Amino acid sequence: MPSSSRIRHVLKLIVAVCLLGVAAVWTAGPVPVWASEQSTIPSPETLRGCGGAQFSSSNEAFEQEVFRLVNQIRLDNGLLPLKRMDALTDAARFHATDMSEENYFSHTSYDRVNGELVQSCSWSDRLNTYYSGWQALSENIAAGYATPASVVDGWMNSAGHRKNILSSDNWEMGVGYFVGSGTYGHYWVQDFGRRQNVYPVVINSDNETSDDGALTIHIYGAWDDVRLRIDQDEWAAWQPFASSLQWQLKAAAGQYTVEIEMRNATESATASDSIYLSQSTAEPDLNALPDTLTFTYDPTTDNISPGMHTIQPLAAGGDPAYTWQVAVDEPWLSVTPGQGNGNEIVAIVPTVSGTAEDSDRAVVTVSLRKSDGTLVAEKKISVALIVMEAKYSLFVPMVSGK
Repeated sequence: MPSSSRIRHVLKLIVAVCLLGVAAVWTAGPVPVWASEQSTIPSPETLRGCGGAQFSSSNEAFEQEVFRLVNQIRLDNGLLPLKRMDALTDAARFHATDMSEENYFSHTSYDRVNGELVQSCSWSDRLNTYYSGWQALSENIAAGYATPASVVDGWMNSAGHRKNILSSDNWEMGVGYFVGSGTYGHYWVQDFGRRQNVYPVVINSDNETSDDGALTIHIYGAWDDVRLRIDQDEWAAWQPFASSLQWQLKAAAGQYTVEIEMRNATESATASDSIYLSQSTAEPDLNALPDTLTFTYDPTTDNISPGMHTIQPLAAGGDPAYTWQVAVDEPWLSVTPGQGNGNEIVAIVPTVSGTAEDSDRAVVTVSLRKSDGTLVAEKKISVALIVMEAKYSLFVPMVSGK
């Protein structure tokens, strides 16, 4: 029976071999050759060679958690979060699956032929199959770790892997996780890269959802100015460039794409990222209100037509955090009620004396404010009072002569 010290020595060797990291910057290679067909089912045929097949993850939530942990670590170290990149994810999932199904552990890709491992391609050639136009590549792999937290902790406690995670040369990342029949059970791959003339935009550290619409937008590159828009809406104004921007998304629940345009003296670029808003953050808005209202006063009958106009500041519902108000600038006009926070009807009523002779005008201002007084929306309605000209008939009596 081996001694306990011998067993500990073997265990140390196993732990050491379960973490490998490679970092490199290369001149971009030739355009990659893609497989003519791509399968989602691992098989000897789809695992052969330098990849090209696209496999599903054993646990996408685990991959997302690795992303979250890595990006939080980068932010804590003053670095921009990495952008999830589908091609790198495909490359990472392929290698994690390949290592498990072919039962090996290495950055170099192997095929198992007649029970023996035969080298099929280098790690960078494999990545080039999926990820073209790159100017930087690096990779971390691990095996045997059962959770995202444990594998990220293992990488961060290894100098080479930590260097890859904290490299400013890396702008994009893909994560692959596979559980299979290989010796170590759990296989993990992180593939990092940066592409020429590609400037990623990352919303909320690449989290897929937001509950409150508060967006932190990170932008790669060196620029003078930036501007943004949501879902092809109007562009916001240009503003001085900052690698981190804050934006409050006020909208109904749903998927939204944020597009960023960047420029400097020599070039410009656009990039985008998407976020799913899990609950509505939309502010109430004023109803469709008229531009003008008209009253007509007949002094001969002392009658005003119509006797009143009505408006509805909010179409439906309401929010206690918002209050609408209606104000007038002339004493001959009154509004009831003058404020509310629901879908109340407001009556606009003129008061004119029988001596009125001239037409008059007034402005009704309808506003919507937050509880702190911040103005959200405003509409001005022009009100005209038209006084009709009095019409008199003169009857001359008939007098007969004598």
